[in-house]
Amino acid sequence: MKEKGKLFFKKNIKRKRTWAIIILVVIAVLYFIFRTPSSVANTVTDIAKISDLKETVLATGQVVSSTDLNLSFNGSGAVKSLRVKVGDKVKAGQVLATLEQGAELAALTSARGALAGAEARLKRTIEGSTSEEIALSEITLAQTKLTQDTLISNAYQNLLNSTPEAVPEDTSISHATPTISGTYNLGKEGKIYLKMYLSSIGRSFHISGLTDGTGTVDTVNPQPIGNSGLYIKFPEGATSDVSNWIIEIPNKKASNYLANYNAYLAVKSQAQFAIDQRTAELAIKKSTARSSDIDLANADILSARGQLEAAVARYNNTVITAPLDGTITRIDIKIGELALAQKSAMILQDVSNIYLETNINEANIASLSLGMPVLITYDSFGTDRIFKGNITKIDPSSTLVSGVVNYKVTVSTEQVPDLRPGMTANMTIKVKEKAGVLAIPSRAIVTNDKGERTVRVITNPRKKKWKSVGVTTGIEGDGGMIEVLSGLSAGDEFVILIKK
Repeated sequence: MKEKGKLFFKKNIKRKRTWAIIILVVIAVLYFIFRTPSSVANTVTDIAKISDLKETVLATGQVVSSTDLNLSFNGSGAVKSLRVKVGDKVKAGQVLATLEQGAELAALTSARGALAGAEARLKRTIEGSTSEEIALSEITLAQTKLTQDTLISNAYQNLLNSTPEAVPEDTSISHATPTISGTYNLGKEGKIYLKMYLSSIGRSFHISGLTDGTGTVDTVNPQPIGNSGLYIKFPEGATSDVSNWIIEIPNKKASNYLANYNAYLAVKSQAQFAIDQRTAELAIKKSTARSSDIDLANADILSARGQLEAAVARYNNTVITAPLDGTITRIDIKIGELALAQKSAMILQDVSNIYLETNINEANIASLSLGMPVLITYDSFGTDRIFKGNITKIDPSSTLVSGVVNYKVTVSTEQVPDLRPGMTANMTIKVKEKAGVLAIPSRAIVTNDKGERTVRVITNPRKKKWKSVGVTTGIEGDGGMIEVLSGLSAGDEFVILIKK
C-alpha cells in the first residue's frame, strides 16, 4: 500500500509540474501576442473633432483722452489769478489763469488807440478839410514865414558883424591896427573907405562906400563911422603913413566868419524847409483826396493793426485759455509764484470722450484691420466686467519698444463714468472666428520634402500604424489649433507626436 501511495504521489507531482509548465508557456505566448510595442506607447494621438475656432491677438494698453493737453504760459511772470481747480469742466476760450499784465495791458490800450487814430485819419482824408482847417493852415504858413524871415535876418546880421577890421589900402605899409566896435546895422555887404586928411581941427577922415560922412582921428574916444553903427578908435602914436583905410563887410578873414556863414546857410535851409512844409500842408488841405493819400492812410491802418496784433500776442502770453472743452485734471501753479514760459501749468483732458492705445508687434500687426471687434477688461474694474470696442486706427509708422518693432493701434471703448485716462486696459482682438469647423492641433501638421502639408492618419489603432495624408488647412486659431478644409474627416485618429 505504501508503495502504491508513493507511486501515486510521484505521478501527482509530475502532473502538477506539467500543468505549471503548460500554463507558463501559455502566459508567455499570450504576452508576446498581446503586448503593446514600444512604438505604440510613444505615439501620441487624438481624434479629429468639429469645434468652434477663434484667432485672437492679446494686448495691453492704456486709456487715453481724446483731449490731452499740457497747458502753459507763453511768457514768464508772477501768477496773478487761478480761476479753476482740479475737476472743473471748462469751455473752449475760457480764461483759466493769468500773470501780472500791467505793461501788456498798457501796450494793448495804446495800440488800440493808434488803430483808432489811423482809421480816423483815413476818414478825414476821404472827407477832406473844412474851411476852418484851411484858414488855420494859411495863418500857420504866414506865421512860419514871419518867424523864418526873422531868423534869417538875425543870422545874416551875425554874418555881417563877423569881427569888423580896418586894414590899410596899401598893405605893404607898417601900421598899428585901429579898434572897430559897435554893431553894423546897414544890412548889406560891401566896403567902407576911410580917407585921411589934415583939417583945421587936426587929423580927420572922410567916409565913403557903404556909408558917408566925416570924422576926426581920436585915440581915446571911438568915433562913429557914418550911420553904419560902427565906431573906430585909432591907436596911440598913430602915424600919418597910412592915408586910406578899408573896412570890408563882412570880414571874411575874421576867426568867426566861417561859423557865422555856416550858421546863416543852415538857418536859410531850415527856414525854406519849414515854409515848404507848411505850404504843402496848406495845399493838401485845399486839395481833394487822392488815391495815393487813401492808400497811405490805409497803410497806416495796416501798420496800426500789426502793432495791435503784436500787443494782443504779448497780452495773450500772460493768459492761459482753454483751447477745447474738457476737464482740468491737474494744476501745477499757485497764485504769487513765478511761472516759467512753456513750462506745464495744468492739464486739460476730455474724460467724457476717451479711447485706448496699445502697441502691437510686427508679427501680429498684419492680421489686424480697421473695425475688428475687441473685448476689453480693466485692471481697475476686475476681469468679470467685459467691455466692447473696435479698432479705429492703425499707425502706418513703427516705433521701437524694448528692441521690438511695434505699431500703435487705437481702439474705441464704451464710455464708462468711472473710466479715467491712464488706466490699464487688457484687450482681446478678434481676428478671425469660425463655428463648426474640423480642427486639429497645428503641431500635428507635417510638411514633407515636397513642401506639402500632411497629417499622419492612424490605419491600425492597436499597433498605431499610420499613413501620411495630404491636407488643406484654413485659419489658425488660439490654443495652437488649425482648421482642416480637406484630407481629414471628423472621427479620424491622427498622430500628434511620436516621442523619441
